[in-house]
Amino acid sequence: RNFLHRYITETVLARHLPASMVERASRGELRMDAEPEKHVCTIVFTDLVGFTQLSEKLGAEGIGKILNRCLSDLTDIAHRHEATVDKFIGDCSMFVFGVPEHLDPKEQAKRAVALAKEIHREIPMRYQDHKLRARTGINTGEVVAGNFGSERRSDYTVIGPAVNIAARLESKSKDGRILIGPTTAELLENSVTLETIGKIKLKGVSEPIEAYFVAED
Repeated sequence: RNFLHRYITETVLARHLPASMVERASRGELRMDAEPEKHVCTIVFTDLVGFTQLSEKLGAEGIGKILNRCLSDLTDIAHRHEATVDKFIGDCSMFVFGVPEHLDPKEQAKRAVALAKEIHREIPMRYQDHKLRARTGINTGEVVAGNFGSERRSDYTVIGPAVNIAARLESKSKDGRILIGPTTAELLENSVTLETIGKIKLKGVSEPIEAYFVAED
């Protein structure tokens, strides 16, 4: 039983959580099986630009190897910034700050932008032979976090309009750029230079929202 507990902690949780959170979970100080509850989180969606064309060129086996390597790199970068790796959807990655461990929203916003900047710097450099780049959307807001699914299969994740907005911001962003929502921008308190693009309409979102590009370094 102790071996199984250690195996689950070290191999399963370690795929999603930074080492500090895994250590707390192993001591029983961090629960991921609680009932879903509300939290304020910052959500980061990052997509690999150029991946579709690359997959057509390399085929399934070749692109599978590159994707696994790239997602492994993204996980390492995310954990350095103490983000939770929520999920991978093809070549799109979703990271979260604020669950399962509470983090002040201002710190969430700063870490989210720092994470995105490192991804945007590292991916083109590490995969220059394949001409891969990143495109990111970031949003902060209230979510419901917890285990969702069936008795046989469930995942710890966050859901709610704030998550949908982050995903839509990513799709509206540009090659190599980071697009953020209004709450994230406010929480940054001028610690990051932003370029306003005014109010934009997002698919599935009733009201246009104010959006900002993070200025390029």
